[in-house]
Amino acid sequence: MRIDKSPAIISSMFDRIAPTYDLLNAALSCSMDSRWRKTVISSLEIKDGDTVLDIATGTGDMAFRTCRTAGCTVTGMDISPRMLEIAARKNREFLGRFHITVGDATAMPFSNETFDHAMTAFGIRNMPDLPAFLDEAFRVLKDGGKLAVLELSVPSRFPWRWIYLTYFKAILPLIGGLVSGDFKAYRYLRDSVMGFPSPGDLERLMEKRGFEVTRSFSRFLGIAHIYLLKKVVPQA
Repeated sequence: MRIDKSPAIISSMFDRIAPTYDLLNAALSCSMDSRWRKTVISSLEIKDGDTVLDIATGTGDMAFRTCRTAGCTVTGMDISPRMLEIAARKNREFLGRFHITVGDATAMPFSNETFDHAMTAFGIRNMPDLPAFLDEAFRVLKDGGKLAVLELSVPSRFPWRWIYLTYFKAILPLIGGLVSGDFKAYRYLRDSVMGFPSPGDLERLMEKRGFEVTRSFSRFLGIAHIYLLKKVVPQA
């Protein structure tokens, strides 16, 4: 089944679920998403003075965690204006170090080689053109810059795969729909994860777009996966 991931559709969907997004992220993952985000941030080894791009920043949680890690500057970009409104309201601690930008990850509004690091949590599967996203991330990173990707995945081993699919196909869309009032959005979440490339396929695509995959590992029996990439420009 083909899923419509056009920017207008994705922006509208996340605008609708923005008020309950943080609550449902924690509830549906049993707060494991918080630990996964911490792992992503620590893996980037961010230093004072670094510039960081948080792609699909949502309500800014990972960006704020990053600001607490080091004296860096974080730009949070998202296609949903409503998500960014909530992020702006939450930004009391990091005025001057956290900036928001409405933007499409497949056509970013930044100059070449702007950022030391980039990261995205649960955003890459919503992008309609993965090669275009990877090309844009490569373009806006400085030479040697790192990209960290956190995304949901489907366990491969029995019985965890069966348990997960039972929860993911039936229970998660029901809870998400009841709490948010938007059943369609949480059916989309289910379908977008089920139709997303496997870690191996995604790694091969990342390498084809010029990145070096420095680490790739699963979390909690394979329900999430973290990819650590490095921009390496070939020498002339």
